[in-house]
Amino acid sequence: MLTLQSYAKINWTLEILGRRPDGYHELRTILQTVDLADTLHFSLLDHDISVHCDHPDVPTDERNLVWKAASLLRETAGIDRGVSIEIVKRIPTAAGLGGGSSNAAVTLLALLQLWQLDLPLRQLFSLASRLGADVPFFLVGGTCLGVGRGDEIYPLAGIEVSHLLLVNAGILVPTREVYASLPPELTKPEATVKMPLSLELAHEAVSARLNSVRTGAQEGSGHDEGAVPWRAGLLRNDLEIPVLPRYPELAQVRRQLVELGATDSLMSGSGSTVFAIFDNDQTRQEAAATLRGSGWWAEPVRTVGRSEYRSRFSALHRDADHHR
Repeated sequence: MLTLQSYAKINWTLEILGRRPDGYHELRTILQTVDLADTLHFSLLDHDISVHCDHPDVPTDERNLVWKAASLLRETAGIDRGVSIEIVKRIPTAAGLGGGSSNAAVTLLALLQLWQLDLPLRQLFSLASRLGADVPFFLVGGTCLGVGRGDEIYPLAGIEVSHLLLVNAGILVPTREVYASLPPELTKPEATVKMPLSLELAHEAVSARLNSVRTGAQEGSGHDEGAVPWRAGLLRNDLEIPVLPRYPELAQVRRQLVELGATDSLMSGSGSTVFAIFDNDQTRQEAAATLRGSGWWAEPVRTVGRSEYRSRFSALHRDADHHR
């Protein structure tokens, strides 16, 4: 049996640059892994792909991204191998935290080893992109710039925050509905005009140390060497424009987080999780206790840098690098 952690993500920024000719939206987003994680257990089978999960809302048939990842990899490799995958969920589902995408990426990495496949890394990223826009990011981890549909991933110097709080009020926000409700100024086909600014924004995000808040990061916390502290005022998510008016509870979560001492807060992805940044752990823990008292899910987390992320999959990444 092989057991791996499958980490969640947040989006420091998410900009809609326009509508693409293929019908998708051109994105520019800065993604970040955090230390909230599902646990996946893999066991070899002769032929079948079998998925099990302890969460009642997670499908375990062909609809599950983990099942799709295993099936797609098997088809691509032209083999008839099987696997049993048990998912122990801690990441809320349909919450903008990338749980399903993370599970799919970890499944690809695990099966490269278990099925002893010689697959070029470029092809692995292509398969990940076919599974979903967020899946390629979870092959890399840390802080990354995502462009295109969000699936073209460019590693950045890390952004470190030790005192994050994730909050979910249990609201289902359909992603299709969110994108369908974007205002016209965000869906004009002018993305290629704006795209040259992508690397400039990325550089701004990871190099500017002015106006940063104290993060309380400790030596040995797992942050990357050269990682920069959080810079106040960077947060931006264009998907809040259609979501917050339709779901005022999420706007209430953001307001209450600020009232409870957060220095910054934002909806992650298409929602419905909101994350907040705190100066210290005591204020964060007090905020979490208050929000849990309101019946909301609240989980303290920290950022996970790319070196720490890769170390959790070190043997698997060595195999992937060997197959490059």
